[in-house]
Amino acid sequence: MPVIQMPYGRESVSLSIPDHKLIGVFEPRLLPPAPDPAAALRAAIEQPIGVARLRERAREARRIAITIEDATRPVPNALLLDAVMDELQAAGVDPAQVTVIVATGLHRGLSEKEMAESLGRWNGRARIENHDAKNADLVPLGVTRLGTRISLNRTFMEADLKILTGDVEYHQFVGYGGGCKSVYPGLADAAAVETNHSRMDMPGTGSGRYEGNPVRQEIEEVGRMARVDFILSVALDSAHRLVAARAGDPVLAFCENCRDIDRMYAVDVPERADLVIASPGGHPKDLDLYQTQKAMEEATHIVKPGGAVLTFAACPEGTGSKLFETWMEEAFDPRDVIERIHAKFVMGGHKAYQIAREAQRATLHLYSQLPPGKVRGWFMHPVRNVEEAQRLVDGAPTISVLPQATLTHTVLSLARPRPQPK
Repeated sequence: MPVIQMPYGRESVSLSIPDHKLIGVFEPRLLPPAPDPAAALRAAIEQPIGVARLRERAREARRIAITIEDATRPVPNALLLDAVMDELQAAGVDPAQVTVIVATGLHRGLSEKEMAESLGRWNGRARIENHDAKNADLVPLGVTRLGTRISLNRTFMEADLKILTGDVEYHQFVGYGGGCKSVYPGLADAAAVETNHSRMDMPGTGSGRYEGNPVRQEIEEVGRMARVDFILSVALDSAHRLVAARAGDPVLAFCENCRDIDRMYAVDVPERADLVIASPGGHPKDLDLYQTQKAMEEATHIVKPGGAVLTFAACPEGTGSKLFETWMEEAFDPRDVIERIHAKFVMGGHKAYQIAREAQRATLHLYSQLPPGKVRGWFMHPVRNVEEAQRLVDGAPTISVLPQATLTHTVLSLARPRPQPK
């Protein structure tokens, strides 16, 4: 009987699943990590896609802005910054000319310790700031073709050279996270961030969708409006090791990384299961319920209608949204939340909607550190120990397993659109 290890926080939980029940353990493909990540990043910067080399573009710049990811992404920020800063110094740039901006969107900012870790050897030499989406001192950018009025971080907009860093991974409605998503919603005003998320059910949206995805294409449009100059983007494996690095044009390099992600994480699933067991992938992807929901949604894509989903997620930081908790506690059943979001979209409320939506598709079970009483009030069934989890396994006729559900893109057919740059 196979023993399956499910990532859980910084540890794992073991389950025994009989062979005759198991449709499959659908994990990312193992592609070889770069033997020397720093060298891989340097090589990407030395051969940029679609634009001149960064050091050539930096010679005349007085103020330079570099974005990094927030704490919800397992990105080696210090390593990426090293590669960019070394290239800038080769152009004669003083680190004091550089401001590193944490592209938070509406997530929490980095702590002082996290900032220092992200800056690495540049700590104290380059400036760093958390973006504040609710700060009135933002610069109006304009209106997109979808009608979104956007303002952006002033430090970023006033820079002579704008550089993005980060990783690419699947995103539940944008298609692929990364690229110019660091600008919008990463550096946008709160109202624009809310508008971005309000479009999560638009036709054409969904994980792994680039072409024809109106929300992703709006993100690219904002990148052009903001005049993003350069990107250093990476694809990471499930152990957070660097597999591929791409640099250059913000769209062309990003799309190359999307293809890297497909090669690793797009998996074909032959049939739906009665029970899908999922994990976001452990720390930091299961920091809170807000992030964990992405794994639940991926699991519901391959569960039978009316089946069950069992998610392993530590959630040491709670739900990640007080408004989520309020909406859930004010609702009698999932339909109340769904009707409420359709009446008026509200950030935080949208995550309540997503879990309510998944609760309509399947019975949700959650193994976590969250209070069991709270979990019940959020339309899920708390699983308090491994024995309870094993009983769910024993009672299910067929089972599929997603140990890295946030990273994985499950495909029930072979037809899958590939990202193409505009």
